[in-house]
Amino acid sequence: MPDRSFETDADGLGRDPEAVACLERTRSAVLNVLVAVGAAIAASGLILGRHEAAGPPPWDGDRTRRAAMAVLFGLVAFAYLILRVGSGREALRDPTARASRFARARVAAAAIAASAVPLGFAYGWFADPRLEALAPFWVAALGLGFLALPRGHELDGFDEPIAGG
Repeated sequence: MPDRSFETDADGLGRDPEAVACLERTRSAVLNVLVAVGAAIAASGLILGRHEAAGPPPWDGDRTRRAAMAVLFGLVAFAYLILRVGSGREALRDPTARASRFARARVAAAAIAASAVPLGFAYGWFADPRLEALAPFWVAALGLGFLALPRGHELDGFDEPIAGG
């Protein structure tokens, strides 16, 4: 019977059980967000694939595209900032709050990135429903979602282990 007092993660590196549990909970929550993103992409693709463009929008199409891309860039930057600051080494120093801060930052970053899908849907509905126009929104949501998936080494190397809870 293996000794369960010191679990190992998927990398095979020994980590305390609280850190392994935190990684598993956070991975599960971020994967749930990614599943929702995938469903939203599929739904928006189906809806926009059947959507008949009513002609050019009453406003400038190039300006609309630039504005949508600027908002997308802002979402990407904000999600990445939350990911890096919220789950950075300095934010995780306190062992009693480490697990909750780590999970909260990861899930928040994935959720903010997921908002690129409805932004892309709105852009596709009102301006350009072609796949080439929607791809940046979908790729940004999925890419940042996968970036938010935690890796075990991010909880290693602290002076004190995660407090049990």
